[in-house]
Amino acid sequence: MISRLKDLLAQEKPAFACWSGFRDPQVAGAIARQGYDAVVLDAQHGFHDDGSLLDCIQQVVVAGKSPIVRLPLNRWDLCEKVLDYGALGVAAPMINTKSDAEAFARSANYPGVGQRSYAPRYAATLYGLDTGEYQRKTLTDTFAFAQVETQESYDNLDDILAVDGIDGILMGPSDFSISVNKTLEPDAYGPGTLDLVRDVADRTLAAGKIPTCFTLTAEHANICAEFGYKLISLTMDSAMIAAGAAKSFEGVKR
Repeated sequence: MISRLKDLLAQEKPAFACWSGFRDPQVAGAIARQGYDAVVLDAQHGFHDDGSLLDCIQQVVVAGKSPIVRLPLNRWDLCEKVLDYGALGVAAPMINTKSDAEAFARSANYPGVGQRSYAPRYAATLYGLDTGEYQRKTLTDTFAFAQVETQESYDNLDDILAVDGIDGILMGPSDFSISVNKTLEPDAYGPGTLDLVRDVADRTLAAGKIPTCFTLTAEHANICAEFGYKLISLTMDSAMIAAGAAKSFEGVKR
């Protein structure tokens, strides 16, 4: 059961996630029961806090899917906590240098690789394991994704990928395009960044690690799949709910 994310990422075809910003665990659970393979709970730009992350992780696990948490900036304490809650993946924003990646890896891994503090009982129980087995499984079955979202992180990508305990990257296309193109207007997967997005996937795969990405459209998701990204976040809960609300009025005479 705890191997669900590892098994997904080992497949030839890409897996798909939904981005979750709303705190309500019923929303996270409803999304997880759809066709998505994983749910990314956003504690950086979304509205999640400690309590909602605990509740939503549980809902995603019960639905048989993989919970991943995008952390706030430099919140290594929360990294350890959400893993203790049962998250199978953590993503950290603005990992620009090797030292950033090392700090992240320390918080996401138990001693031997990192410095994660020992408190496995809740996560172990959630996945039906004893604490010793859970701790051993985290070496292969939980994942730390460093976000690539600046020119600096792109320039330092090889050093970031070489850090033990960093399992892959998460491409943040909006911030990446703003940084690379030196503009305030994002152009996610636009002509100024598309070759770099492909290069990030190629170099990550060549390093034996896992490229993942955030997209908002099927067109961009398909591009990322062609580039070899292994986990693709396809949309977000707020967009999905708004689109569903708008669709409900189709054909109604008002």
